[in-house]
Amino acid sequence: MEAFTMQTAVLLLAFNRPDTTRLVLERIRQARPPRLYVACDAARAGRPQEAAAVAEVRALVEELVDWPCNLHTLYREQNLGCKMAVSGAISWFFAQEEMGIILEDDCLPDLSFFPYCETLLERFKDDERIFMISGNNFQRGKATSAHSYYYSWLTHIWGWASWRRSWERVDLEMKQWPAFMAAGGVQQIYPKKRYAKVWERTFERYLAGKYNTWDYPLLFASWWHRQLTVLPEVNLVSNIGFGGTHTHTASDVYTKLSALPTVTLNEFSHNPIISPQLKADYRTFDYFMFPSLLRKGMRLLAQKLGLKA
Repeated sequence: MEAFTMQTAVLLLAFNRPDTTRLVLERIRQARPPRLYVACDAARAGRPQEAAAVAEVRALVEELVDWPCNLHTLYREQNLGCKMAVSGAISWFFAQEEMGIILEDDCLPDLSFFPYCETLLERFKDDERIFMISGNNFQRGKATSAHSYYYSWLTHIWGWASWRRSWERVDLEMKQWPAFMAAGGVQQIYPKKRYAKVWERTFERYLAGKYNTWDYPLLFASWWHRQLTVLPEVNLVSNIGFGGTHTHTASDVYTKLSALPTVTLNEFSHNPIISPQLKADYRTFDYFMFPSLLRKGMRLLAQKLGLKA
């Protein structure tokens, strides 16, 4: 894509990872957004090493934000956890911006991610068929369309962009879930039962308080309102935050997704056919979920047989 002067605001969601935060901030620094919002949760109680890491992250903002921009910070004094800290930060961002780009501190984008998002934010800003834009592609080189992007029911969040109009529809309590299920449940979205059942169980576990996160309500909001996500034909963002103490990506289940290579989107072709590509979604689901489900099933079988798991 041609060189451009960035107009769109960026929200950086940070916490206790100065190593990955530095890399993401340096990439944002190259893009030079005119407005940068940084939200950082506080350290958890009784963890002095984490408090030092959080302080280092916040110091990085002062060090690296040296281009002309309006900097806004939301630094929590008490730890809120992933669900409330992140969702609160996104609400804070969209209270001040009609649309914008959102990156977590372990999501390293290719530079072409920024014009990609900005172009599509403007193109679809008044199109109620579109919920958000993501920079992720998990098709492993298999083309889905002849254009630069396709449409999906999946709200990938490792580098994404959206509008206030979409975020205002996200309800962390998912109060419309009973009505959604009464109308046919996830099979309205994914007709194949094996996919629908896994998603329904996942949402039920979220509603039972099993997951301290915010992204399942985001996904549900897009489904409830029958809105699609734009996904690129090449991967534009690499998640570099796997393993170690990282909250949601510490399991070896995610090893194959770690630091996926990115591709620069040099040419841009708009996709005029706004329709979900179910085959691509099913491929993504299989890539993410079935290896982990198989391992879980094998562990349960081993326990049932009295074998060492």
